Amino acid sequence: MARAGLLSWVVSLGATVASMYALDAFAAVVGAAAVASDLLTPVGTPGLVALLLLSYAAWGGGLHANVRANWALLTTTGTSTNILSKAAYELARRRRAGVRAHRVAAATGYVGTELAKEVPYYLGAFGAAVLTDSITSHEALVFLTGANLGAALYEYLLARATGAFVRRRRPGQLTVAAVHAGRGRDG
Repeated sequence: MARAGLLSWVVSLGATVASMYALDAFAAVVGAAAVASDLLTPVGTPGLVALLLLSYAAWGGGLHANVRANWALLTTTGTSTNILSKAAYELARRRRAGVRAHRVAAATGYVGTELAKEVPYYLGAFGAAVLTDSITSHEALVFLTGANLGAALYEYLLARATGAFVRRRRPGQLTVAAVHAGRGRDG
């Protein structure tokens, strides 16, 4: 593996670890703050479930923005903020699939990672509600709603930061997209 190729994997792994920890910590803090604020205490279970669904829609919007930004990062630098997205992208490239397949592979790796990370939130929130009397199912729903809103905000902000990074790349720099197109340099 060429040095640049190895470096793109190392950078992607570091970005993945940093992003995962930052996202999970931020989402957990926002979820805990939502519970501590008592703002949703008067809302009944049906209303909370509706808010939870809306929070998932917001998270999906943030995730969509970040998947698009990640695609731009992959095609511009060969790096990613999600190592599974990069792996899926590289696998599709090696199989000489078309650009659409590259994009679907990268998005699937990214979204799949994020969906898998939802499991601990549900196990933690509802497991705590079942195992202790100090946490109610109402508080678990509030926590999940807040955590989703925190994740949505984080994903959106990461997308903005990634987009800004990609836009600051100087014209004429070697990019993965240019190499794939046979141009060798952007232009």
